[in-house]
Amino acid sequence: MAELAPNLDPDTIKQLVPFNELLRHQFQEALKCCEMITASPRKKLFKRGEGDAYWYYLLQGSVDLLDEDFNITSVNADDPECRHALDNRPPYRFSAITTSPCEILRVHRQRLDLAITWDQAGEYGVEESDEDEVDWMSALLESEVFAKVPPANIQRLFTAFKHIEKGLGDVVVAEGDPGDHFYVIQHGSAIVSKRGTQGPEQVAKLGPGNFFGEEALIGETTRNATVTMETDGALMFLDKEEFKSLLEQPVLNRITEQDLQAMLADNTNLQLVDVRLSGEFKHFHRENSVNIPLNKLRGRSKGLDRSARYVVVDNAGPRSELGVYLLVKEGLQSFLLSTDENENALINP
Repeated sequence: MAELAPNLDPDTIKQLVPFNELLRHQFQEALKCCEMITASPRKKLFKRGEGDAYWYYLLQGSVDLLDEDFNITSVNADDPECRHALDNRPPYRFSAITTSPCEILRVHRQRLDLAITWDQAGEYGVEESDEDEVDWMSALLESEVFAKVPPANIQRLFTAFKHIEKGLGDVVVAEGDPGDHFYVIQHGSAIVSKRGTQGPEQVAKLGPGNFFGEEALIGETTRNATVTMETDGALMFLDKEEFKSLLEQPVLNRITEQDLQAMLADNTNLQLVDVRLSGEFKHFHRENSVNIPLNKLRGRSKGLDRSARYVVVDNAGPRSELGVYLLVKEGLQSFLLSTDENENALINP
């Protein structure tokens, strides 16, 4: 049985994909998802066909990968391919057996995805508004996101909203805290700030009708910014479950491989999008997909063809869902392609 090794070497982990592309604070969060294990020869790390919760990186030693026909691929820690996790496309296509004493970095996949998703949505981009001229309900209905909500859900949404008063200086959400509510400013104004090297940095100002908090709920991650009231005011909010059932699910338009083929058959102007980091994308990706990492998607979405349809491949956990949401928010026709039925379409370039 593998045993836990005591220390993590950040410098070594920083050379691995996708750790090599993370910002410093993201990397520190990602380290919390990691543990070192040692394994003696002839130990099984994972079994073909299983959907383990972990990725395994070979740091020292050698491993044999056995496919369904019992063909063996031998892998050594010095191989360039070992910068990537061993067989990182669940469910496993291979069984992995150690052939020498090994040091393995074991990474919890879902926790790593959440760590990468944190802060990857980019900067808030909100125009300032004259609060005396803005009706918060009208502002919501005019937004690209709410335009995707079925009419039957609209009345339920407004009925579900709850009211809360906030005073000058009150922190509504704090960077790093879990996401629990979706907020809309009814009246008053608030400041959005993010941690910087010299302390908090203001990145946006919010007014009546502006909404926030949804990205942490969709990404199932922590808040990527702090929102502080600049004046006395009031907010409307939805609980997490209400937000997901009434707003998120209608907006994240999920399609199957069969749906995709039908769209292609209609000669639709369609683009497959992969929102993982570039190192992950280069290792394997869906044929004919383009790579727009989530942290660059908000900026690049403004220059995308408005007449095209964009299908985000669901291979990056909450990052894919958040990618679809950001495209919808920009007013683009966007869909989420389930990977359950298209694993065979993933290729090595």
